[in-house]
Amino acid sequence: MSRPGISAIAYATAAASRSVRELALAGALESEPDVLERFGFDHVRVAENETPYDLALSAASSLVREHDVEPDSVDVLIYAGAPGVISFATPADAATRAAELCTPRRFEFPATRLQYDLGLDNATVFAIDQLACTSLFGATRIASALIESENLSRVLCVSSEFYPSRARREAITNLTADAACAILVERGSRRNRVAASQSVTKGFYWSGSGTNNGLRDEIIASYFPTALHVMRRTISAAGWTPADVDWIIPHNVSATSWDILFRLAALPNARLWSCNIARLGHTLAGDNFINLRDATDRGDVSPGDKLLLFSYGYGAHWTGLALEA
Repeated sequence: MSRPGISAIAYATAAASRSVRELALAGALESEPDVLERFGFDHVRVAENETPYDLALSAASSLVREHDVEPDSVDVLIYAGAPGVISFATPADAATRAAELCTPRRFEFPATRLQYDLGLDNATVFAIDQLACTSLFGATRIASALIESENLSRVLCVSSEFYPSRARREAITNLTADAACAILVERGSRRNRVAASQSVTKGFYWSGSGTNNGLRDEIIASYFPTALHVMRRTISAAGWTPADVDWIIPHNVSATSWDILFRLAALPNARLWSCNIARLGHTLAGDNFINLRDATDRGDVSPGDKLLLFSYGYGAHWTGLALEA
């Protein structure tokens, strides 16, 4: 049986761009701007009038258009973005829309609207939640399993996130951006075939970001050893050796943390594709796949390359994905 792979990727970012210094002047940061700049951040995209749903529809529509995907050929749509009515909110009115979760409007769902707006009449729909920045990894894992177990052809996965105005822009010294990403997981894809997927969840860190409950330092202390464990387990599950990995396609957390993790990983032939940390910042669930699209478009990733994608998400989740480009 042909292995599933990621045959197409598209993304959409908010129109407005803000520098680290501009965000500091707006009171949107916790750290000093020079600290974030030393960590590799420069600009991020910030939604003003866009909603997460607007970005999700834009990314998914671009994928369908760029790759001539017949809507009727999509078997399943998996949505992994901002939940419920919040997905239809601009950053300024997010609190008001969140209150509508206590009204009948709680049943206005972005996943089913996306199916309708894209004309995916043959696609069944479901959504995943509570995986934070690893949401698209979870969607890819489920999509691959569905293709193999139910003999499906195509699963469209879409994530879209934003930071409401009151939430500011920083998550443990990482600068966040507003964006959406769509990926098409397809049976027999010639590119980006899924070789392995591994994940570790530590529910001890369930309580948000840890910034206000004393867990922040513990999360940071656990981050690196657990990341190494997941990366090594993913390589092993793919049947690779550390020397086989050609590229690490990262999530866009600080360049400093990636410098540390890259050295600890000791992958002798691997390179780290980190070009988007300064350009885009941390787009939450979309990072790795946006980076894969851009690395491929630039010609950095070649067919046959062995790619290791890794991400961390609040909750807390550490996730790895091995792809054969």
